[in-house]
Amino acid sequence: MSTAELLMDQDDIDWFITATLENDLLTTFGEDDRDLGICPYITFYVYNQPNEYMQVAEKMHALFDEFSLLIDEPWQKKWKDITQVWLKAGDKRLPDDWRPAAIRSQARGRVHFMRATDASGPMVSPRWGISGVVDEGYRCYSTLKLTFRHKWFNQNKERWYAFVEHCLNVLQPEHCYSGFEVGNGGFNLMGAYEADVLERICADYFYGMDIDHPDAMGFQYHGNENGYVSHLRLGAGLRTPTWSFLLSPLWRSRLGKTEAEVREFLNDPRIQITALPYPVGPHNPNAENALWIRLGELDLYPVAQGLPDLLIKANELIKPIRCDELQLLTLDPWDDDPNPRFDYESSLRWMRRFDENSDWPSPEIRQPLLTASVDNSLQSGRCPANSPCLETGYWYTPAKQNSRALFKQGELMPNFPGSSYGATIWYWDGNQD
Repeated sequence: MSTAELLMDQDDIDWFITATLENDLLTTFGEDDRDLGICPYITFYVYNQPNEYMQVAEKMHALFDEFSLLIDEPWQKKWKDITQVWLKAGDKRLPDDWRPAAIRSQARGRVHFMRATDASGPMVSPRWGISGVVDEGYRCYSTLKLTFRHKWFNQNKERWYAFVEHCLNVLQPEHCYSGFEVGNGGFNLMGAYEADVLERICADYFYGMDIDHPDAMGFQYHGNENGYVSHLRLGAGLRTPTWSFLLSPLWRSRLGKTEAEVREFLNDPRIQITALPYPVGPHNPNAENALWIRLGELDLYPVAQGLPDLLIKANELIKPIRCDELQLLTLDPWDDDPNPRFDYESSLRWMRRFDENSDWPSPEIRQPLLTASVDNSLQSGRCPANSPCLETGYWYTPAKQNSRALFKQGELMPNFPGSSYGATIWYWDGNQD
């Protein structure tokens, strides 16, 4: 596209937001080679020493193979690391053994990549995608990013959770985030202007959308002798959670809370917390557990439906160690850019969108929702499945046709886990006749 023209006018935006919610996140926007949409992802940020380079590569390649057995659509493109090119899956030029490429990259002081996508190219949002990046560890986290198909996830949740827990046990990352994003697959090292624009547009409409750019966010500088940590990168703190996240021993120590205190703070039947044993290491001298935390169901949380109480609660927990100044763009802004993109001020507001004094996305939209809180979700007319009914009356859910039904206060709201809509969320019916 031309960066002197609007990517989307208001009609395009209205269509995309509506179609995304109604079409099980299969809606995309853009040109054939840069077709973008919203999809779920998970990224693991691994802290490693230079002498652990090949160990991390071994782990990531093993997980690459396991992930490839999980997907229900074939890879279309794979990355050849030695020549730094994308090839069609099955191309005879793709090596059977990845080790020579990793050894060569390490010897030259470079990162080692392992990548694949089910899309037609790396600039298209994948439904299945994997990007592993092994770094020496002096300045950057090694990262493994997985994009997964939303419909498959809704039909295989327990299988997915077991695989993620396996990945966490194998990699023992320092950060891990999962949720919805404008699908970038972790491939766009030189930045993707269209994705930056679509992220900024969607951020006004979805509280539950995340922004994850491992190549830009993964600097940590823990190995730097002078102790410098960039306040613009994840080495400085946690990102605002939008669904599941990790509280590693390092960050729980900096938060100053015990495992029991974290569990008490997040005591809610909709929140799942899994303890994962981490060994003694530079950032875990006492062999403390990491905590993998899932905040209810995977949900985009449209702004029109009100503030999500679980995300407010998690934000309150991690606020003391939150990386408020995290850099969200893959490309620096320039004057006269006609498209909306994050800048320093809007990035700060977005990272702080669940704070009590926030005005995100605007004071006019936010003001009627300020009374919605952790203890009063009825203000937004929204009640997740498997939680008590907030008030006696008629409720309905888009997850099931003809779902309108009368519920009594305190009654457990039903769940429809096989729905193609996604998470089962019940809404107060404005017509109570």
